[in-house]
Amino acid sequence: VQTSSTQLQALTDAVLYLVAYPFECSEQLASRVLAIAALRDVLTAFKAKGLPKPEEMNAAVARDLKRLQGLQNDDGGFGFWRRGEESWPYVSIHVAHALARAKQKGYDVPQSMLDKSKNYLRNVESLIPTTYGRDARNSLIAYALYTRALMGDRDPARARRLIAENGLEKLQLEA
Repeated sequence: VQTSSTQLQALTDAVLYLVAYPFECSEQLASRVLAIAALRDVLTAFKAKGLPKPEEMNAAVARDLKRLQGLQNDDGGFGFWRRGEESWPYVSIHVAHALARAKQKGYDVPQSMLDKSKNYLRNVESLIPTTYGRDARNSLIAYALYTRALMGDRDPARARRLIAENGLEKLQLEA
């Protein structure tokens, strides 16, 4: 049993879990980059017990970004385990989101990697399998639009059209 006077302990535990997670597919690497980019400043400021040193977290992000760069397909997307596997829309958008957040936090994200991801996001609608349902499709389009906006590639016309095509009240929470 552990007790804590703040919720910070739960965040620390989550980051430690991600840092030590032994499997490293694209989605998992991106999740670790996102978590560290989002929480590093807070956890470091509070000197959370048991947390790796900032240099170790920065090195982990640099290593993960390098690994992700090696996994990126020519179309700018990402499969799960190896370069050349089919690019999956959700995984590709999630990795692009992690790249954008890492860049915002000052990590060295190769521009060519960002450009290829941005291009994938711009074309994501044509890359979503036709077997995906309308709700999944809408969520992926919305997530891609959000991530593009983080990358400075805003498309408000497409966002408005997504709402107009579906009606705001009919879009699921993710969209």
